[in-house]
Amino acid sequence: MSGDIAAGERAATSWGDPQARFYADTIAASDYAARVGPLLGGDWHEVLDIGAGTGELTRPRLSPGARWIAVEPNAVMAAHLAGLQRQLSERGIVLQLLPVLWQSLAAPVAADRLLAANLGATHHEPAAFFEAMRGRWRRTMHWVVAAQRGPSTFCLAGFLPAELHGADTVPAVERTLAALRGSSPPQSVQFADWAYRCTFADAGAAQAHFLDRLGLEADSARGREVCAFVARHGRPVASGLEVGCQKRSAVLTWTCA
Repeated sequence: MSGDIAAGERAATSWGDPQARFYADTIAASDYAARVGPLLGGDWHEVLDIGAGTGELTRPRLSPGARWIAVEPNAVMAAHLAGLQRQLSERGIVLQLLPVLWQSLAAPVAADRLLAANLGATHHEPAAFFEAMRGRWRRTMHWVVAAQRGPSTFCLAGFLPAELHGADTVPAVERTLAALRGSSPPQSVQFADWAYRCTFADAGAAQAHFLDRLGLEADSARGREVCAFVARHGRPVASGLEVGCQKRSAVLTWTCA
């Protein structure tokens, strides 16, 4: 991999406020929750949600009167969750928002069920994360991990061909399962296919998004290639230019008797 591509991949894996805002604004328009959610079951009475994001997987699973401990360090995501307080209280759901990194969780924080969805630790350091979570769930733990044979660096990376996104295309879940195989494999692994779609105001807005996520300048050789690809393959719609890619998620589940 060239230095240019490696730098782009590092930039794409960062998670700042603009990227969090983009995710919060677009994930609800995808069929992610509709496809992945049913694999998690329902009627959750107590859950520790690590990297809760916008809570799109958790909210539909909560039973009336449930306790939702949402661990979310990103300010944009945490503000989104805080905005749900009134809606949740109408169902008697108690939201405990912890705006901290999972590494900073206090020792007593635990729940019957634990969810970690699309958290970097589950494929970058799965064994260490498993050990850190060992005492934090009493009945069931779910991890949702990217499983598409393609990039998992940023939401729309899979729209680009490999020579432009420059990222590893080995499914992240394969690394996760390999790291856990010897000591703590999940009892079940299920898969769901879904699609990520986003409509930008115009081609320029779409091109700017990809350049930003890849850390490229518009007048660089690769930047020009990316812009040309987006203009050529984006789908014109009434409200602008739509781009999208296919995703696959794996749901890893551990249960205690």
